[in-house]
Order: sequence, then structure tokens, then C-alpha cells
Amino acid sequence: MPATDHPTELREWIAHRVADYLECAPEAIDPGVPLSDYGLDSVYAFVLCGDLEDHLGFPVDPTVVWDHRSVEELSAHLAQVAAGHRADPPGTAP
Repeated sequence: MPATDHPTELREWIAHRVADYLECAPEAIDPGVPLSDYGLDSVYAFVLCGDLEDHLGFPVDPTVVWDHRSVEELSAHLAQVAAGHRADPPGTAP
């Protein structure tokens, strides 16, 4: 189970990752602003999804970054997905 799968904690974690990519302070990342407005392209989307997979412990499709465009939307969505993974441990889904 991931250490930070609550939406608020995920939002902070994602904002820190994005800030690292952009070489800026995490406070400079507005969670409501679309990631593309920061200049994040498909390469960064793949990198972010890889980091998210490592952090959360389940696969994250790179399209999720474009479907949930801001840090706020992405963290809320991934928190729901993480909750579903805890509810249905591997091998127990119907």
C-alpha cells in the first residue's frame, strides 16, 4: 500500500515532482493549473507516470495526465484508483 494515497498528500507529492522537473519551488505549482500550462509535454507525462507507478505500486497509463489535466484533478483521480486497489487486492477481483 502506498505511503501517500490521500488526495492532499498525493497533490503535494505530484506538485513536488512537477517542480523537480521544472527546476522550481513546489510552491510555484498551482494545483488547479493544467500541467500543459507549465510546459509539460508527453515526455514528462511518461516520466511522471513512471514515478507515480513506483510511488503508488500500480500501473498508471500515461493518458491519465491528459485526462486529468491539473495536479488537483490527477491527485483526486489517483486517490480513487488507489482506494480501489486496496479494496480489491490482486487476484481477488471477479
